[in-house]
Amino acid sequence: MKLINMLKSSLILSFITLFSFIGNTQEAAPKETAPVTLPIYEQLGISPTILFGIMLAISVLLVAALISMLNITKNVYFFKRMKNGKKAKMLLALLGFSFFASAASVESPLKPEYLVSFPDSAFWAFVIFDVIVLMIMLYFVGLVKGTMVDYAPEKKESKFWKRWNKTLTNPVAIEDEDSILLDHDYDGIKELDNDLPPWWKYGFYITIVWAVGYLAFYHVFKIGDLQGAEYIAEIKQQEKDVAAYKALNPNLVTEETVTLLTEGSDLAKGKKVFESNCVACHAINGGGGIGPNLTDKNWIYNGDIKGVFHTISEGANNGMASWKDLLSGDKMQAVASYVLSLPPAEGGKEPQGENIFE
Repeated sequence: MKLINMLKSSLILSFITLFSFIGNTQEAAPKETAPVTLPIYEQLGISPTILFGIMLAISVLLVAALISMLNITKNVYFFKRMKNGKKAKMLLALLGFSFFASAASVESPLKPEYLVSFPDSAFWAFVIFDVIVLMIMLYFVGLVKGTMVDYAPEKKESKFWKRWNKTLTNPVAIEDEDSILLDHDYDGIKELDNDLPPWWKYGFYITIVWAVGYLAFYHVFKIGDLQGAEYIAEIKQQEKDVAAYKALNPNLVTEETVTLLTEGSDLAKGKKVFESNCVACHAINGGGGIGPNLTDKNWIYNGDIKGVFHTISEGANNGMASWKDLLSGDKMQAVASYVLSLPPAEGGKEPQGENIFE
């Protein structure tokens, strides 16, 4: 009871202080230095009268709910002083009246078409008030709920669950534990000869049956494939799928079907790909930088169209990245053909690899 009265007093004092603060700030704020901001009701696109009505309705509902919760709490805890409950209702009513009067009395420029002035400070006062009332109400909800749990009748365990629990665990009643008590005694500590729970034993039996079936299926009768055989079968299936895909796409460029392009449009396409992706390592003229010179006769790897296409597609051990996931087959064919068409670069990097033309 003392806690409830303390909360009521704190609520009243806090809001008296809050309303005084709102009124003082409105009076003290110099009009010439006030920032030009739209009121909340204009930001929401509604009139201050409607916003005031909405906030008022919310606050009234919360106060009514709080009063009901106080009555419930009073009944649960058997409060003897009924007058205190009436006083609490009266104080809350006065608090709500003073709150609304304070909110409505704050000065704010009012347009002629609006019936009620509702400044931002009053809106936030409503919000703070509602939050505090809601928090107090939630506190009493938890208080009443905890009390009702203490006095709630114990739930009876269903017969079905009792039978099911007994079937799975096979427990021994406490009064019958003498029948499974072992003879040995360790410093007053005795041991019960409990059986393994049926669920554990049945699970163990199932694993034995499963192991026998697994052995017969995979090793005795060899109906199913082991992991190695499954891997080989999947590889063969993938090869068939790739072959079928290539058959359906005869124009698909691969390492087996790539050819050297010499048309100007194809080489221009390859030049565009080269300048977008290759100049960082091989320079704009192909003379080399981090990567080797692509315009001389020496090649670290195979220097024909299939070899260059393979290096672009799969990468190389010297740091060359694989481009097959970034470039399509026709683009790799175009850039490989462009590389093979480059003239010797002036000031290029010294040759690396072997001269494949000697």
